[in-house]
Amino acid sequence: MNPHEELNDLYLRLKEEDPSLERGESLWTIFEETTDDSLRPLALWTFSQNQFDLGHFRSFLVSFSLLMDWVRKDEMTLTHKQELDLYWNYKSYLIYAAEQEDVSAALLEADYELFSDFCDAHGFSRTRDYIGFMIYSKLGDEEQADLYLAEWVDAPSDELSDCPSCEGFSRMTYAIERGFEDRALLLYAAIRHERGCSRMPDQAHPYILPLFFSRKQDRFDWTERLIQEVRRVKPLFTGGDEPYHLYAEMYYNPRYVWSMDEKKQLIPLLTDRGYLQFLLAHYAASYRTARQEEVGYLGLLRSNIYEIAQSLDQRIDGAFYLNYVERELKRVTQFVG
Repeated sequence: MNPHEELNDLYLRLKEEDPSLERGESLWTIFEETTDDSLRPLALWTFSQNQFDLGHFRSFLVSFSLLMDWVRKDEMTLTHKQELDLYWNYKSYLIYAAEQEDVSAALLEADYELFSDFCDAHGFSRTRDYIGFMIYSKLGDEEQADLYLAEWVDAPSDELSDCPSCEGFSRMTYAIERGFEDRALLLYAAIRHERGCSRMPDQAHPYILPLFFSRKQDRFDWTERLIQEVRRVKPLFTGGDEPYHLYAEMYYNPRYVWSMDEKKQLIPLLTDRGYLQFLLAHYAASYRTARQEEVGYLGLLRSNIYEIAQSLDQRIDGAFYLNYVERELKRVTQFVG
């Protein structure tokens, strides 16, 4: 068996294996070593899927952005099923790329236009507008996000659509970041009763718990139930929602202290937007521990939070993330104080 056949055979075996660090390393080796023009993008694509499944979002973004060189030039020969799978991953690429301050709005819009062309060709109008909403909500462009939101909420489902609970979760988190707390609470209630991904209510608990705490006087029973649910669902360190679990734990566990291992495991996996929430959670825990005594350290942490927020806002010359940070810092100081 020649080297090309060996790499191809290895790829076919790896393609069926469960995600793991070892699988990812082997797929990356195939990508680097093969001279087969058809195998290279497939190995890179499968590597990116592996990284996404592990929660290594930065690695996913880097690898899928390399794959985009083939996608933009339409140089991949795929079956219809493979094409749908590719564009499902493309959705995730656009969403998480929008969370990185060093990915320009111009590049995102160009890649979204290509994605929209695919959706238009296949009648996937709901997916097209939903991803438009997701991109602009994460860029902090409220006007554009609201326009896309108005388009997709009543459109019929298609083959690339997210499930109703996933879509509801996206609307809920956007409402929290806009400061629309009543709307977020209504969307949370809907997520609990939607048919779709069973994990969505679990993911929603830590996002909504601080809102229940801020209204504790008239929602005590719900707050206690949510505390139990957040405690029950302890996710692995795979980025994404983990900063919100840390943030929620600060509210119900006054003795919670972050270990250095927790920080080391989490930070490399986060997008810039996730890192902002990580810092907010860190500030919340530190503020509670210090009770305003370590003013110098808290001031430095606060400056870092504002720096990340400003860098995310610069792409659209807005103040979406600055406003979000102001609301969250106010919530922390009111709760602890």
